[in-house]
Amino acid sequence: MRETPPEVTGTGPGSPGQAVLACYDVTKSYGGVLAVDSVSLEIPARGLFGLCGFNGAGKSTLFNLLAGSVRADSGSVRIDGRDATGWSAMRRARSGVARTWQTVRLAHGRSAVDNVAAACLSDAGQWMLGALWRPQAAPARERAWAAMERLGIGDLGARTVDGLTLEAQRLTELARALASEPKVLLADEPASGLSATQRTVLAEALTAISKSRAVVVVEHDLDMLTSISGHMWAMVEGRLAYSGDVATFRSSAVYAGLRGIQQAESPGVP
Repeated sequence: MRETPPEVTGTGPGSPGQAVLACYDVTKSYGGVLAVDSVSLEIPARGLFGLCGFNGAGKSTLFNLLAGSVRADSGSVRIDGRDATGWSAMRRARSGVARTWQTVRLAHGRSAVDNVAAACLSDAGQWMLGALWRPQAAPARERAWAAMERLGIGDLGARTVDGLTLEAQRLTELARALASEPKVLLADEPASGLSATQRTVLAEALTAISKSRAVVVVEHDLDMLTSISGHMWAMVEGRLAYSGDVATFRSSAVYAGLRGIQQAESPGVP
């Protein structure tokens, strides 16, 4: 039985004219099961926004709908006010929407800088197959090194990704997403598998990134997410159950429910 969500306090922190990425009444079902149910939200040009919910709430599916890796059954997606509903994932990426994934997706056997530079080329596949120092790749490499330096991992650029720690791999993925200079970064559970210290490093990196663009983070670590976010969205069974400021979220029924689940699974969590 569907849980009745509390009243949603708006769809986002910005107005339609300010949204760089937005969706309106998007719906997606798989085998008759609603994964995303009439969700609307607007993402303004800058800031860090948290998206949370129970496992299976529809968070990753919503990211897929926004980034274009899956098509909505109904509803619309807009980028800078333009109807992007029918656009491919590649066209949306070129229009400023970048994302990372729950599991690390790097090209094994290649250097970290190769992986980052791939995002700066029109044909990433040719990069991995082509000569490492071909002249036309030089601008992509320069942007890749710059993105890695911004995240403090420039010293790892020449190393193969297989030998990097999970933290370094996730930061490499962030650098790859940033190298294309996106308007919006969708980060799907970037802290998964990281230690407390590593999560602190990641939180600082995400906060710094959000100073110049919009960053939307899906994360189960509510302590981390609420400490870095300026606005929260929460999903329950495919629906947007909360949209508002962090302080109000912490006193909401959705937050209490999520904390209850966390405490039941991890008795040591305060």
